[in-house]
Amino acid sequence: MNKKQLFVSMTAQIVSFAVSMGVSFILSPYLANAIDVSASGFVTQGNQFVSYAQILVSALNTMASRFITVSIHQGKEEEANRYFSSVFFGNVFMAAVFAVPATFLILFIDRILNVPEQMVTDLQIMLFFVMLNFVLSIILSVFSVSVYARDRLDLLAVKTIQAELVKMFILVGCYTFLRPFMWYVGIGSVVYTLVLGLGNYRYTKRLMPEVHISRSYFDLKKIWELVSLGAWNSVTRLGQTLLEGLDLLIANILIDPTSMGLLDFAKKVPLCIVNLMSSVVGIFNPQITILYAEGKYDEMVQMIKSANRIMIFMLSIPIAFVTAFGDIFFSLWLPAYDAHQLHVLCCLSMGTLYISMSIQVLYHIFIITKKVKWNSIVVLLSGVCSTGTVFLLLKTTNLGLYAIVLSSAFYGWIRNLLFTPLYASRCLKLKWTTFYGDIATGIESLVCVGLVGVAFRMVFDIHSWTTLIVYGCMAGVAALAVNYLIILKKEERMLVSGFVKRKLHIGGSGKEQ
Repeated sequence: MNKKQLFVSMTAQIVSFAVSMGVSFILSPYLANAIDVSASGFVTQGNQFVSYAQILVSALNTMASRFITVSIHQGKEEEANRYFSSVFFGNVFMAAVFAVPATFLILFIDRILNVPEQMVTDLQIMLFFVMLNFVLSIILSVFSVSVYARDRLDLLAVKTIQAELVKMFILVGCYTFLRPFMWYVGIGSVVYTLVLGLGNYRYTKRLMPEVHISRSYFDLKKIWELVSLGAWNSVTRLGQTLLEGLDLLIANILIDPTSMGLLDFAKKVPLCIVNLMSSVVGIFNPQITILYAEGKYDEMVQMIKSANRIMIFMLSIPIAFVTAFGDIFFSLWLPAYDAHQLHVLCCLSMGTLYISMSIQVLYHIFIITKKVKWNSIVVLLSGVCSTGTVFLLLKTTNLGLYAIVLSSAFYGWIRNLLFTPLYASRCLKLKWTTFYGDIATGIESLVCVGLVGVAFRMVFDIHSWTTLIVYGCMAGVAALAVNYLIILKKEERMLVSGFVKRKLHIGGSGKEQ
């Protein structure tokens, strides 16, 4: 990916993140006031049901991008076609299979969750659209490989913004002019997936004309090759679900729907940061995969280290600012609820991010080197331990919601400090301390940026949305300057400053190269 594509991708991902976050933060309190405090929680839980199903789907799809990309860059066109067609038809089959349990989930949801009687029908309709969206996303997912294989994620990022905007207009229209229901969110998601999926289909025709779908290319051996490795990624997804994906379900069943709604509010910000992190890290994965396929291992390691620093540069600011300003934000966003409680729950929900933001790129190493087994086992064990600890704490203490988020954070810290950087170094045959410097840099950035936020709180009276936004932006500029100096290396500073100068038409002709 060249410099222009890199910045287009990052800018587009940030804009997409801002649109998605804006919709989420406006919609959540609206649903709480217009329907019920648990409404936002049920919307999130509906999407989490999909994430449970994706545990099995990921066995086939996680490795697809890796194998197709490697085949293309090694000149194996027929092999790429076999992988591509096999994944497509495999996904169609899985979509048909999952339609059956999805139907039972929709019909009997009130027997699975604690649902207020007046919300049952609304929830069932919403789940129908959520499951329809899931089926469509499975079928269309293989078409996203083209932008990955050709390292053109900037195209995908722009299309994602378009899909987000269409979804936003649908939700704004429905909730402005019609009686409020949860199921509008499901409709918005279906339209979003269709816009993105059709865009990816066109990109496939344009970027990979040599690859197409044909029944003659369907190969069960290719399915087995993908699934045999991808099954470990399903184990990883299962572990991640046990770590954090069951939070709302446990809160609903073992505490009450209201607690589920409160926890959902507290997890909105961490979830947005996780989505941003996933989007940004995805920008680097194709180039890392291509370098690996071409045997350029030294360049690949440099790319990984640079990606880690850029991730820290971007993510430490929202994480540190939520920690510093979170109580003010929640008091303004949800004035009817305990801002201190929501802030503490939010920070604990972000617990793993304090470490994982610095080494998120490392998880892709396990995929490209085909060494996913031990990472999957460790993630699963940490998930099992976390879930067991939650049940134990809920039974023996009065921690309530705090027990749920504290347990996930603790086991996330342990895994990301004692396993992930060590095993990634081993997979690449590097010194075991190679990636601990990145973790230290991330912590340094969080502390420095956090101090910037604390300083602004001490100097300025922040008591309204206007003051929070104005002083928050000022603190953000200061934090960017701090990160620019302590995180980025010389060549990365030149990359950033060069881009800014071109955009501001400073020096030369101002034209992009």
